[in-house]
Amino acid sequence: MRKLEPFPIPDTIRKTVSETDIAKARNKLRVANLERDIIGDALTKIYEAEAKGTINEPEKNQMIQPYKNDLKRVDAEIDTYKKTVDLYELEAAKEDLFKRFQETFLDIQARIEKIRPSLNLPTETKPAELKQAPAKADPADLTTEENPPPKEKAPREKARNKAEEKIETIREEVLKAMERLEQIETEG
Repeated sequence: MRKLEPFPIPDTIRKTVSETDIAKARNKLRVANLERDIIGDALTKIYEAEAKGTINEPEKNQMIQPYKNDLKRVDAEIDTYKKTVDLYELEAAKEDLFKRFQETFLDIQARIEKIRPSLNLPTETKPAELKQAPAKADPADLTTEENPPPKEKAPREKARNKAEEKIETIREEVLKAMERLEQIETEG
């Protein structure tokens, strides 16, 4: 039995944000959120001072202007850092999905390679031949054959059903992961 090699990770799955970049982005996001809170507290104090009559409206307007500018700058930074973190998390989820698919695929392939020799089937089958075989089978041809071939076909059908169930399970996992990716994307 030959060793199954994992297929290479496509470029579309490679991460565009490095581990160091994401660590920096997360730290900057944390600091920017703190800065936003501080600016918000300062603006609240200014509005409270006006409400108490400590300052008048022109003084309030003069005092809040630099804070408003800072708030716009910090909000833009937060948006950028959030997008970076979201991108990293989406790419990580995508990579995880691909790895799980790859592991499942290799597991199935190994099981196929283990079972195939016991059935004395040709080892070199082409995917195109597998697809064409059911299309060529005619109902008239099946009725002209003797009874033993259908008995041989029953275990194959069971094997196909098990394989189809596995494929359906994998398909459902992929769909769930895609839904999770879409949910993460819409939340970001």
